[in-house]
Amino acid sequence: MIAALKRHEIKEASEEYRSFAQIEKIAYDDIKPGYKKKFIFKELNEKIELWQMFALRYLVYRYVNFIEPNKHQLDIDCYDFFSTFLGVFEVSNQRKRLVGTVRIISGDNRSPYADLIKDIMYNLDGHRISELSDKPTLFPIMHTYDIPEEYLRDFSSDNNPPQIQNSKPFEISRLAILPEYWCVKEGIEDGIHELILLDAWESNPNKNIYFIATHPRTRKKYERLGFKIVPGTSERLYKHIKQLAIAMVLNLENYIKKPNPYSERCKAIFKSYLKKGYFERK
Repeated sequence: MIAALKRHEIKEASEEYRSFAQIEKIAYDDIKPGYKKKFIFKELNEKIELWQMFALRYLVYRYVNFIEPNKHQLDIDCYDFFSTFLGVFEVSNQRKRLVGTVRIISGDNRSPYADLIKDIMYNLDGHRISELSDKPTLFPIMHTYDIPEEYLRDFSSDNNPPQIQNSKPFEISRLAILPEYWCVKEGIEDGIHELILLDAWESNPNKNIYFIATHPRTRKKYERLGFKIVPGTSERLYKHIKQLAIAMVLNLENYIKKPNPYSERCKAIFKSYLKKGYFERK
């Protein structure tokens, strides 16, 4: 859903991001002085990382005119209180900056970082905390599409415990990549896909079913990643952003049983990822 930009527009957007994306020192054990640029992929679990994520999301989604402006230049909504956040940092000269992020929304589990988000919001608009702490639907995709009951029945209080442990779905949402990387082949998006897979394996039970709302022109790309159109849905204007979108769903276990570009690398780095909490790409 990201349109191509002119060179000067990318530069202007990147400069704007620098005004509120704090550049900070890092201390990863295996990064030595004098190394070339690397990209670190990890779960975002610190307050400053969440703050940077909200700032990056605001920049990207304002730039493509998907959200309204706000004085704090942060993009935060009620679904963040039920999300896991993944991100990629560009690392050079012992400094880092967040250049890409995505969130994984749970239908019923509150985010382990909900208190950090509340703290960020309290410093901005304390009165909005209670307003955003509860979500109107299980997933934002449900504002636009009628998701078949077969995907949602495990959330019903009247339902027995699910027979399949990982049958509850999640939503992949708020993918945001710094504009200067939209036209550059740095493997940012591929790395984010790997991070989603590692996060799924790390979870207990493993995450398996994922929804995503995306622009129709990206349909083939996501079909190559194992996504299929959600049954009974069609192309529609996505609520709040007024852009055409389609609803897609992924069964991750089925996808990784087939030849794909991610499984082997993720298997090779999984133990290291669990130990370090991140992986890197050059």
